[in-house]
Amino acid sequence: MKIFRNVRQKLAAENKVMAYLRYAIGEILLVVIGILIALQVNNWNEQRKLNNECKELIKSLISDFKETREIIAVKEAENTEAINRTSCFLSLSYTNNDNVPVDSLQYYLSGAFRLPFFVPTLTSYEQAVATGKIGLIKDKAFLKDITEFFTAYNLYNQQKDIGGRMFYMGSIWELRKEVGNLASLSGINRSRNGTRKTFPQAYRFSDKEYRAFIKKPEVFAAIDNMRTVFYNVQDSFKNMDKEAQSIIKELEQLK
Repeated sequence: MKIFRNVRQKLAAENKVMAYLRYAIGEILLVVIGILIALQVNNWNEQRKLNNECKELIKSLISDFKETREIIAVKEAENTEAINRTSCFLSLSYTNNDNVPVDSLQYYLSGAFRLPFFVPTLTSYEQAVATGKIGLIKDKAFLKDITEFFTAYNLYNQQKDIGGRMFYMGSIWELRKEVGNLASLSGINRSRNGTRKTFPQAYRFSDKEYRAFIKKPEVFAAIDNMRTVFYNVQDSFKNMDKEAQSIIKELEQLK
């Protein structure tokens, strides 16, 4: 800048107007070019930061959805067991079931009360949405898959809510009111963690009473309703797993 100032002073002193103007214009251009270069360097740095953030986000999302698939596999297995148990119960309940031990019938029936509770791992996704960083991923296939995943997850929640309403207000509740306690129907299999193994002696069925009670159409209908919920939940699990797998595949290509 000192050199430029000396040149300007010299040109002005020699009254070389045109040369001074050409020099001034050249100096302005140099300043503009310098500013543009600085802006471009700054843009490169910002873009590099965004690219690094995007890569970290992609890695976190891949990890979360892999964990989600593992959870789905466990919950899908639990749901399959519930379907199998209720199916066995329904195939035996209305028949001549004298040859089937009551504790076996209770075991099969207990499957109707085991709707799996599922929550996907979405920490990275939810944080990215909250901070707006999810916009760093502009891949259309990813956006489509994530939308489909949440559609399947919402369907699961709807079926879970239906199962809850049936248990507390619907057909299962009607059975509970009639027998006093579901342990009367499913015995100790009603409990997963060691609780609810006892129930009032007054509500206990004899084997004969139990076999007669489970032949009632309303019992079949109530358990069949729950099995329908299980089938719908299974479809949701399969769709969520399919979309989670697609999400991981898309993200792997973006790394």
